[in-house]
Amino acid sequence: MELIPISAEIEELIEYLKKREKFADSDLNVVVSPYRISPLGAHIDHQGGPVLGMTINTGSLLAFIPNHERKVRLYSMNYPGVVEFSIENIKTARRNDWGRYAMGAAKVIQEHMPIEVGFTGAIIGSLPASGLSSSASAGLAYLKAFAYVNNCILSNEDYVELDSGIENKYLKLQNGILDQSSIVYGRKNSMLYIDTVSGEATAHPKPESAEGFKILILYSGLTRELTSSGFNERVEACKRTAGLLGLMGGLNSAKTFSDIPEEVYHAQQKRLPEDIKHWAIHYFSEVGRVKEGIRAWDAGELEKFCSLMNESSRSTLQNYENGGPQIKDLFERTISQEGVYGAAINGGGYGGCVVAFVSDEFSENSALEILSAYTKEYPELKEKAQAYFAEPDEGLRLLYQPFHI
Repeated sequence: MELIPISAEIEELIEYLKKREKFADSDLNVVVSPYRISPLGAHIDHQGGPVLGMTINTGSLLAFIPNHERKVRLYSMNYPGVVEFSIENIKTARRNDWGRYAMGAAKVIQEHMPIEVGFTGAIIGSLPASGLSSSASAGLAYLKAFAYVNNCILSNEDYVELDSGIENKYLKLQNGILDQSSIVYGRKNSMLYIDTVSGEATAHPKPESAEGFKILILYSGLTRELTSSGFNERVEACKRTAGLLGLMGGLNSAKTFSDIPEEVYHAQQKRLPEDIKHWAIHYFSEVGRVKEGIRAWDAGELEKFCSLMNESSRSTLQNYENGGPQIKDLFERTISQEGVYGAAINGGGYGGCVVAFVSDEFSENSALEILSAYTKEYPELKEKAQAYFAEPDEGLRLLYQPFHI
């Protein structure tokens, strides 16, 4: 239930690498690339909609040393085998190759600047690939390592752009910038408001007067893999609907929903065919929830904010058609538990997790009650479904020795 402290995971990771490679301690560095939660803004970043994100105290850790052979050699505490490739000849990785994000990072950063030095390292991901941006977390960790060993100075905007390149160009995904921006700009105890058109991310600290809460993460037991989840198909459906809506409103160049003024949507929405109307309904209602949500956050109105989280999840299930019976069941059981203020579905396809804001008094037993009821309904997931309490934390960072958090 309680997450292993990052400092303890770093020690374990370093010992793991030392058993496999010889190196001077002075050459070792560590990247902390946290996971993110997104209470509001579900599935609208790829359409240019505003989103909310927050980094938490768990994620990807990468311990690495410079490798002057112009190679990358990687070990993982989550996956078997060793990944090794030349930075001069990077091939397209197979879908199930856990090293594909490292290969993608090397590919895109070389398009940005020449790199002469690779690295040897070991990586660990703290939680399952459960809709908390584990792919962006790993990709950014590799980018940070490449930049460091090659003495490259990258801006926050560069990191977001390069990680988007891994996802969009190398892995052929059509996702937006929610994950990358949340991780790069994350600030402890702050909610990020991200304008996905301009790329601007603004940190909104939690008001001192706001009611306290804890973050509960309930993993469904079903892995979320964007490359095979139908994600791209949903994005294309949104784009086609936006194009049609634009034509109805006299706009010939609308490519995403963000190209459609709200007044055009309200004037034309009834004319949309029934089989595609729900895509537009989710987008424009979610934009409203994000804007209303950040106002509630700034005002310390936690009850209102969490009510919007529940609305967002229901729209995700009904209008965006994302999430199977398992994640719907887990969501409903979560919000019905006493002490739960609100919950958001984070993930794509039929996998993912439920992220809940719960009272400070919410106990481990209460979380286990939710899981027990859920896995009684889906016994095949009993060994995989998990629950964790998390805390807000800082974003992407490179640690220098000694590795104090």
